[in-house]
Amino acid sequence: MWRDAQHAWNPNQKEIRVWAYSDMKIPDQDWELAVNSFENIPMICNFIDDEKCKHIPFFLSSLYVFTGDVVESGEEEGIKELSVLLEKVSTFAKTEELNVWIERSKHLIQHPRDYNYDYWGLGSKYVYK
Repeated sequence: MWRDAQHAWNPNQKEIRVWAYSDMKIPDQDWELAVNSFENIPMICNFIDDEKCKHIPFFLSSLYVFTGDVVESGEEEGIKELSVLLEKVSTFAKTEELNVWIERSKHLIQHPRDYNYDYWGLGSKYVYK
């Protein structure tokens, strides 16, 4: 699917979508970091709401990593953009898992000192208990 390991770190939405519905293993360690971008988050949320997606835990974990990275950065512009994105996603979120991520993310934005890498970093304990 990817030409080489380097390309796996710059996937386009079509490649992410194909992988989401495949039985393929994760293309690269820590791939959550490669798929995360403000542009990809709505698509990732749709995967979580689609029971046909074969990698729901992976994508849910990537959302926690994304929120954690944005909030931990302390960059006001990114945090504002995340807040707007959360409001947008909340208008179409169907599953409990996605709605819980939205609420936890809003809480973390309001209380950034509650950040804990175990929950907001790679391998999130919110997902992989």
